[in-house]
Amino acid sequence: MKNTAQILQLTDEIEIIEAIGSHVWNKKQESDNLTEAETTFVLIDIFEGAMNEGGFYYFFNGETGSFAREILEAYKNIEAPKTANIIAKAIGLFGINNYFDETGKRQNAINKLDEKALSGWEDLDELFFNDEQEEDIVALIVAYIKKNQTQFDY
Repeated sequence: MKNTAQILQLTDEIEIIEAIGSHVWNKKQESDNLTEAETTFVLIDIFEGAMNEGGFYYFFNGETGSFAREILEAYKNIEAPKTANIIAKAIGLFGINNYFDETGKRQNAINKLDEKALSGWEDLDELFFNDEQEEDIVALIVAYIKKNQTQFDY
């Protein structure tokens, strides 16, 4: 198994993320005691997975939606302001004080949303997948890992 410095010598950014991700997820399963940078990495990984499964509706309707605020901060941490802004707008579609961290309460709130909010999420899905091309999340994550290498060392 390569250490973090060796992994960061790889030229393929996807390989870097997969190798670091493997280490971070193994560490999470063993101890659940992640550094701040590792937690940022995990939150982005969870969000990206949920979005690829079914967009904001899927994200908010599942347990992953419980971490929306933390995920918003994670994108700020990797310096992805456009993506953070899209997430903030998606949370905002719940209305003032209608977003809940608790899954059941959030699902009830979703069931009460009007068509405007739901179509707003669809619009934000499109922005997310289009803006993600503008904001190279893969490159930003790799830069974040390099900047915070000591928090990923093992």
